[in-house]
Amino acid sequence: MPEITNRTVRYGKVVALDDVTFVVQPGDRVAVVGPNGSGKTTLLRALAGPGTAVVPQNVPADLALRCRDFVMLGRTAHLSAWHAPSRADEEAVDRALAAVDAADLAARRMNAISGGERQRLAIALALATEEPVLLLDEPAAHLDFRRRDELTALLSRLDRTVVMATHELPLDTDFFTRAVLLAHGRIVADGRPEAVLTPDRISAAWGVPVMFRSVRAAHLSVGNGDVV
Repeated sequence: MPEITNRTVRYGKVVALDDVTFVVQPGDRVAVVGPNGSGKTTLLRALAGPGTAVVPQNVPADLALRCRDFVMLGRTAHLSAWHAPSRADEEAVDRALAAVDAADLAARRMNAISGGERQRLAIALALATEEPVLLLDEPAAHLDFRRRDELTALLSRLDRTVVMATHELPLDTDFFTRAVLLAHGRIVADGRPEAVLTPDRISAAWGVPVMFRSVRAAHLSVGNGDVV
């Protein structure tokens, strides 16, 4: 399982992670929560390595690859040099496309589909690797509400450990077993979502007064009356 110990990451003079220790346990479904710039993407990059598959936040819109060939990239580690994909590779891609309800996109080009469809195919590529840990960076950013619900349902069906970075609240506590709250590159709290995502902690992390009933409430209202 991926882990980092006392990791500090700097981009020039900016400290993105500040002495962070983080261990992923088998079967975890972790939400890495925090405002933009808190270090979520950097944390996922630090965790990436053998046994993990990464779903990036954005997939380039100008890729001319067929969608099926894009997902087949997830089989790169399994392919023998100078050999065509095996039947096992083809079947892994078929399963991945079916899992994200994208089999109908297989023959289309990546530069001819929507941003939401590209994001689903990025998840399919990660599934095709058959690695036990999925690291997802804001995977719902380009999905509508229905597709977001479908994504959660998909991840719930998978026998995978999941670490997902998100700045969105509320949080689906039926899915996530654990939440890690980041602020200014440091872990503020780590544990059950209900215990970690309290109004006081969220207010401090986001820098705004917050009022809500629970981490899975329908709305999270900040002090100026906006809904987040």
